[in-house]
Amino acid sequence: MTTTKKLLAIVMSLIMVFGMFTISISADEAVTDGYYEEGEYSIHYTVVPAEGESKGRIMFIHGFLYSGTTWNGMAEIMSAEGYDCYLIDLPNFGYSTRENAETALIEREVLVTNFMKTVAPMDEWIVAGHSMGGGVAMNIACDYPEIEALLLYCPCEIVTNGNSMLTSLATNSFVSGMMDTIFKMFLGNDLIVKAAVYMTTGDMEYAKNYDASLLADPLMIPGTGAGMLFASANARNTDYEAVAALEMPVFLVWADGDNVLSAENCENISNALAGKETATVEGSHIVIETDPATLSTLTLEFLAK
Repeated sequence: MTTTKKLLAIVMSLIMVFGMFTISISADEAVTDGYYEEGEYSIHYTVVPAEGESKGRIMFIHGFLYSGTTWNGMAEIMSAEGYDCYLIDLPNFGYSTRENAETALIEREVLVTNFMKTVAPMDEWIVAGHSMGGGVAMNIACDYPEIEALLLYCPCEIVTNGNSMLTSLATNSFVSGMMDTIFKMFLGNDLIVKAAVYMTTGDMEYAKNYDASLLADPLMIPGTGAGMLFASANARNTDYEAVAALEMPVFLVWADGDNVLSAENCENISNALAGKETATVEGSHIVIETDPATLSTLTLEFLAK
């Protein structure tokens, strides 16, 4: 009897281990990481597929300094609610190509939309943007008015195109090397990263538990600092006349504790999107990270209309 019990215990243990292994493999297969290649660019992306029958697909575009991982919380919720979620790293951020003076430039809006077209026609996409990514998302919406909807979370206008000083700094090898050194010096210290997160969010508990590597590791890739300057110098400005003419459903979300965006930025975008659905939530500039549940609930209500 004792031998039988031992055998049963061993079998049950093996079943549990195999079950855990199967779940792990399934989870890995469900979330896909890949690269979209065009010209000299390798654009990193992650796909979090819908659970069950798909209700649509969303392209999520991150803000300055961040990467597609900033959307992890919302993607988890939105995919569970039936949406295929695509989290992309713009050039110079995350694990995508770093640009420099030798790069054969392709606009980031073009890179993103060309990738989208390899997946589905543009009229089958919802485009979401946060901060700088909101500016990119607005540009894409102006280029492709047939998209299903535009979701903007604390969006930032883009007004740097043609800035000769930025171009000069981005092409200066000394500045490039110095920025890489500074990034490694400060971002290699978790306490400094978490202090910066606290200054942005005002949430000590969130900052204390923040995974600093998600933000810091990509920023320490060589060429990141110069690439950011290069991207800013060559970014396409926000065309407010075109934004005001958008006819697709637009959901605009502001955070009441945002200490990053200027009042002028918010006013300009709000005026251009007057008449579109708008919400203000409690939180900081990176409320997409600190409170994805609230934003997802509001977004799902908007998309259901």
